[in-house]
Amino acid sequence: MTKEAFYTGNFPVTGQEQVRYRYMPRLIAQRVYRKNKEFYDPILKKPGLTGSEAAVQASVMLISGCQDNQLSSDGDFNGLFTGRLLEVWREGQFEGDYRKFHSDILNRMPYYQSPNYYRTGRLDEHFDNQRPFTI
Repeated sequence: MTKEAFYTGNFPVTGQEQVRYRYMPRLIAQRVYRKNKEFYDPILKKPGLTGSEAAVQASVMLISGCQDNQLSSDGDFNGLFTGRLLEVWREGQFEGDYRKFHSDILNRMPYYQSPNYYRTGRLDEHFDNQRPFTI
C-alpha cells in the first residue's frame, strides 16, 4: 500500500522556495469528526481495538509519503512522493525488493520529507523480498 494525504496548502521552507503540502486542515478534520461522531466513536471505543495489530494474520506493508510528524509535499500533477515513486519504478523497469524500492525513493526526497516504511502482521519473507506490486 502506498499513501499520500490530501488537501493542499502553501508554506515556505526557505526564503527562496515555496513548497505546497497535502494535508487536511485541523478545522476541517474537526468538522468531519463532529459530523460523523456517531459513526467514529463506537469504532474508537471497541474493546478489542487496543493491541489488535498482533492479531493481524496478513502480511501488511505501508510505504507512505512522509513520517507521521511531517506533511507530504504536493506537485503540479502528483504529490512529491508519488512523483519520486514513479521515477524509481521507471514504468515497471525497477529491479529489487520493497526495502530497496523504499530506499531508492527516500534517496530522491528532500530533507524535510522522509517516506515511511511500516510493517505489521505476519512476517512473510517471500512477500518482503518480491518485486514491488507483484501479485
